[in-house]
Amino acid sequence: MKLKIALAAASMLVAPALMTANAQQSNVYVSGGYTHFDGDGGAELGAITGRVGVGLTPNVAIEGEASFGVSDDGGTELDNELGIFVVGKLPISPSFDVFGRVGLARIETSPGGSEDGLAYGVGGTLNLSPIDGIRLDYTRHDYDAGDVDAISLSYVRGF
Repeated sequence: MKLKIALAAASMLVAPALMTANAQQSNVYVSGGYTHFDGDGGAELGAITGRVGVGLTPNVAIEGEASFGVSDDGGTELDNELGIFVVGKLPISPSFDVFGRVGLARIETSPGGSEDGLAYGVGGTLNLSPIDGIRLDYTRHDYDAGDVDAISLSYVRGF
C-alpha cells in the first residue's frame, strides 16, 4: 500500500515536470537491461529491468523502475519488482556521471508473496553520446523478510 501511495505521489510530481521539460528541453530518459538479485536466503534471481526517469534539475531526477523475472533459483521465482526513486547525479566528466538513489520498492516472489521496503544504491553512467549511455548500478532493498542486493547493467537513452 505504501508503494502505491508513493507511486501516485510521484506521478503527480512527474506530470508537471514532463510538461515543463517538453516546453523547454526534454529531460526524460529510459533504460533497459538485466538485473541480478541476490537475497539473504541465498536465492539468486535474474530479471529484465526497465526504467523511466525525469530530470527535475541537472542534478536531481525522479525515476520509476519495473523488473520482471527471467531466471529462477530452484523453487524461488521473481514475479516482479517495482520501485520509485529520487536520484542525485554528479557529472564527473562529459563522458561519465555518478549517482545515488533512494526510494521505495516492492518485490513479489513465488512462493513468498510480496514485501515493501526502503531501497537505496549507487551507480555510474558512461555517456557514449549526448543521448546514449551504459549504466551500472547497485541497489540494496531492505525488506522485513531480509535484504536483497541488486546489480543492474542497462542501456540508457535520453530524449
